Amino acid sequence: MASSRFFFQRVSSPVSLMIDLRFNYAVISTGLILLGFFWNNLYGFSLEYVMLIVSIFCANVFMFVVNDYYDATHDALDPVKYERNVFCSSHDSRTGKIILLSSLGLSLLLSFSVSIPIFMIVVFFNLLAISYSAPGIKLRNRMYWDWIFVFFWKGLIIIASYVYFFGMDFSKLTPFMYGTVFIIMLFSWISQLENQIRDFEVDKLSNSNHSAQQLGHTMSSYLQRILLLSFFIFSGAFCLYMDLYITVGLIAASMILYYFITVIQKPVVMELINIWIVVLFLEHFIDTYNYQQRILFSGWIIAMAMVAIIHVKRNNSLKSDYAIRLPRLSVSTEKEKTKE
Repeated sequence: MASSRFFFQRVSSPVSLMIDLRFNYAVISTGLILLGFFWNNLYGFSLEYVMLIVSIFCANVFMFVVNDYYDATHDALDPVKYERNVFCSSHDSRTGKIILLSSLGLSLLLSFSVSIPIFMIVVFFNLLAISYSAPGIKLRNRMYWDWIFVFFWKGLIIIASYVYFFGMDFSKLTPFMYGTVFIIMLFSWISQLENQIRDFEVDKLSNSNHSAQQLGHTMSSYLQRILLLSFFIFSGAFCLYMDLYITVGLIAASMILYYFITVIQKPVVMELINIWIVVLFLEHFIDTYNYQQRILFSGWIIAMAMVAIIHVKRNNSLKSDYAIRLPRLSVSTEKEKTKE
């Protein structure tokens, strides 16, 4: 855990604090549990289903918060992360610890209330979250294990949906289901690789040893470009095969924005991909939806779009302040070196 020497005073609004704790990411990740609705009709209110969603959401929150908890010292080296990580703040660290413990407890309690299989999935999910960041294990600093973790992370959420709705009856799985699972998991890998490349220099300062560090910046960037191109090609071919022409148009627009429109930042395009993945499902099942389902998934798309806009604006705001905070961090770092 970070020493008090890294603490600074900050007063955060509730919304800002939730964004710092990556509640927006947890919302997007939890949205995968809604996949069950694509193959099942929504009939009335289900308390058990609400508990399922909230337990998965809490598990996602725990994964992000426990990562910040163990990374406080490391994040203090980067002005942007220094500002975001609540455990680097003397004002917000107590709130962070409360959310850390409550998200863990609620995820276990609610999943146990749903069923034993769901409870075991959430237990495994939480153990993976701890193993990803905890000293001594730290899967994210082990070659390829950081990428394997990402597959487990998104995969377990989808499996929880299959367990709840199908009892893991894989005979009910269709080519569409296999294809969409592959698209979601491949994009998760690409996003993880992009984050490692983005943080390459600061991770090098803190002696991080994740896969991108071991492969090197050039090789990792080359691998990401290959994976992203493969992702676009597979997604486009898959949607053409499934006659999802609206999604094909969105994929083509994403490719144009990413490769040819330099005014649009690449992270913005990556956020848009999360949206058209949802549109993919919406388009495929639109004819079979009842009124409630159409309202649900239309709202999901709007919510994801809003989260994407907030996330992009938040990142741009933090980056614009980077140069202002950097001298302060450099001075404090030099003082610490002098003391040592």
